[in-house]
Amino acid sequence: MIGISGWIFYNKTSDENTKGVQPGFREGSNTISYGLLDADGKVVDNGSALEPKNNKLEYTLSLSNFIEVEREYALIVLRNFEQTPFTVEGKQYSVYTFNAKPNKSIEFNLSVATNDSTKEIDYLIIKKPNYLIDQLDISKMGTLQELLPMRFMVKSNGEEPKAAAGLIPDDVIKEGPNDTIFVSKQKEELNILPAAGSGEHVFISVGNVGEKKENYNIILLNQWQQISLENDQVVGNVAVNPGERKVFEYKLPKVQHDSNFQVIALPKSYEVSESDYESTVPSGSFRTVIKP
Repeated sequence: MIGISGWIFYNKTSDENTKGVQPGFREGSNTISYGLLDADGKVVDNGSALEPKNNKLEYTLSLSNFIEVEREYALIVLRNFEQTPFTVEGKQYSVYTFNAKPNKSIEFNLSVATNDSTKEIDYLIIKKPNYLIDQLDISKMGTLQELLPMRFMVKSNGEEPKAAAGLIPDDVIKEGPNDTIFVSKQKEELNILPAAGSGEHVFISVGNVGEKKENYNIILLNQWQQISLENDQVVGNVAVNPGERKVFEYKLPKVQHDSNFQVIALPKSYEVSESDYESTVPSGSFRTVIKP
């Protein structure tokens, strides 16, 4: 098992970057820690509120890859749940990929533009973004299903952002297996779908395994670019009662090359808080490889 933390455990005084400030997060600890540092090198608490300066959020992103292998990561940024460009060391990206060497930390300067209606910014780090698993391998698929998230409210005196439109389910299932977010071939069963054909119809399930009503904003990623759910709508809202599973039929996009497809459910939109851990953690479906 690999320990993962949403805050940086990083010793700025170490030239080797092999020891974290929290016990256990160090070279050889089989952990990954990550987060934002402010201009003074202090850790920015996940779930806290950020204050833009000159309509920009400028921080240092640091990731400590304290595992025994080099790994590729990708970063995307959501502004009010829509993928937005950002700059790394002054160069603009919509998806930024980088390699982290074994038992080393990597950091880079990161800037995201905001506007008067920006209320939430989400930084999502994806493990092994170009790795394709088109055969059932639950161990590997489970590892890559998990995102490394950093979610923040944004201080603003501007207008309120437009709420995501509610998605209308094709069916509501109240019995049988359940999961927060799942992609399957049949709506009645939750069978992992490692691969599917370009343009094929699948079923996206949004479920609630807890005891309280949940509300999620849903986004779709194809090779880490945000794509439309329906009617050119890129963000959809789903409210789910305990024990429910809402099912949506979806036609996969056309692709020219094998590509990773993943559905992300982000809870408590515009209600992220550093005192509420669950509000900072999105859920991802198992990846599905779309084949031409």
